Amino acid sequence: MPDFKGLFQTVTVFVAFILTLLCLFAGTQRNLLEDVDLLTLYTPTIGTDSGAHDFYSVHVLSYCQGTLGKIDPSAEVTRNVTECSNRTIVSSFDPTQAWPEEVTSSQQLGWPRVISDDFHAFKVTSQVMAVMYCIGVGAMGVVMLVRVWTTLVPKPCQGPCELLFFVLGAFSISIASIIATVIAFEFVALINAHGKGSNVSAHYGEKFLGMTWAAVGLLLAGSVACFANAFVNKPPAYAPAPVSKDVEG
Repeated sequence: MPDFKGLFQTVTVFVAFILTLLCLFAGTQRNLLEDVDLLTLYTPTIGTDSGAHDFYSVHVLSYCQGTLGKIDPSAEVTRNVTECSNRTIVSSFDPTQAWPEEVTSSQQLGWPRVISDDFHAFKVTSQVMAVMYCIGVGAMGVVMLVRVWTTLVPKPCQGPCELLFFVLGAFSISIASIIATVIAFEFVALINAHGKGSNVSAHYGEKFLGMTWAAVGLLLAGSVACFANAFVNKPPAYAPAPVSKDVEG
């Protein structure tokens, strides 16, 4: 009879793995979940020949840029992504690098230099977040390999090993999600405060936060189930039945 006690943790780590990959690689190419962004920076419109775009969506490994428009006057404003940067684990959006120098120094644009300083201050923080996501993905990959190993060749050491990487994955993704949440709320509020009067604003990505915290919840639930299966619901060790010996006489 098949043993389904590890099915729950297998499902949780698999779904969390997929969600984390989507968060990690969103926006690395055009039309690849470009709306699952950490935050979007909206810039003032100063003309189509200025070199600046209407918005910049910041992702974990890259950023995308594009224009805002309407298909017809009664429709909602839609985002048209025109280009995405190359993906890199040390990605950090810098407006002064994304825009031509003549745009950021334009008096017509009125770009607040302090916002560029804000992005520079959060550079290391965003890079740490990307590293933690990568560590979490690696840990979840190991957990799934251990699950396959456990199914094929069950051994007593597999439970603690699986729990170790489960906890590592949950810890890494939790730290990354906390950093993402701080950036989404505190950093966006900072940009909006400094951008007043210059038509510069930012908005955090609700889809991204929902997906990353869903992955955290699944990993925590899977870790509890893994601990229970490894140390609480261990199969009993059956001792061999004693062999009775006939005593003559």
